[in-house]
Amino acid sequence: MDLEVESLQPRFYKQITKALDKGFLSHAYLIETNNNSVDVVKKYVLFLVEKIYEDSYKNNSVTIDKDKLFHLIENNEFPDYIEVYPINNQIKKEQLLFIKDEFANKSLYNTKKVYVVFDCEKMNVNSANTILKFIEEPSDDIVAIFVTSNQYNILDTIRSRCQVVRLQYEEKNDITFSDDLLEFVDDINNRKDNDLMLKFNYYNSNMFKDKSLATDFMRDLLKYFETLLNKKSSNDSLEDLVSIISILENELKKLKYNVNMKLWLDNLLLSLMEV
Repeated sequence: MDLEVESLQPRFYKQITKALDKGFLSHAYLIETNNNSVDVVKKYVLFLVEKIYEDSYKNNSVTIDKDKLFHLIENNEFPDYIEVYPINNQIKKEQLLFIKDEFANKSLYNTKKVYVVFDCEKMNVNSANTILKFIEEPSDDIVAIFVTSNQYNILDTIRSRCQVVRLQYEEKNDITFSDDLLEFVDDINNRKDNDLMLKFNYYNSNMFKDKSLATDFMRDLLKYFETLLNKKSSNDSLEDLVSIISILENELKKLKYNVNMKLWLDNLLLSLMEV
């Protein structure tokens, strides 16, 4: 998920990852949705949630496998993760008191405890005051995430206690990248440490096994790196990013002609390794 988030929401990605890399985990986050669709917003909420839980593993005392934990979270089945939604267009006091009761005891798995309040601007006065008391004296192992379309519709006393992160509006919410493409991008990003040629047979059998598949894959790959360039978000320098795009453009043009696919792929990988 990291590569997709870095590509589509670079400011959000940097704000979250840089803080966590420095050991700065906030006890409360406020995500402003910027008119993105519900599905888009939930994807980035889940990204933040998983990053928070990853932080739990730094102390080496977590007693549940990470993959299993993330699977439970994605299915809203993890006991130390709670999502709250409006009921009859209101977030009620009782919903927030439920969180306090559920999180009163220590985690069974020695992880963080995270709750997400969607459409938090729909908290009434009583519910807002209830949650305010909860975050005024934050517990080290509890993290709150509030999600709203407009941060200024939230009580100042709540907003001031949160790290505010704002999503960029995605005009094309249908932009997605395949797992194979994201894996290949990851390999490109790590090319200084791992020779791309070591996975030649895998690439040849999957993403580049015929000219038609390779052409579609290269177009999507080019779109991915052009998105990074437009948003100036990448692990590579600007110069390297431009070089990668140039290589992809040149190799894509070659696919218009009769080419030996293995020789073509060999040249693509070697060219990328030289950047």
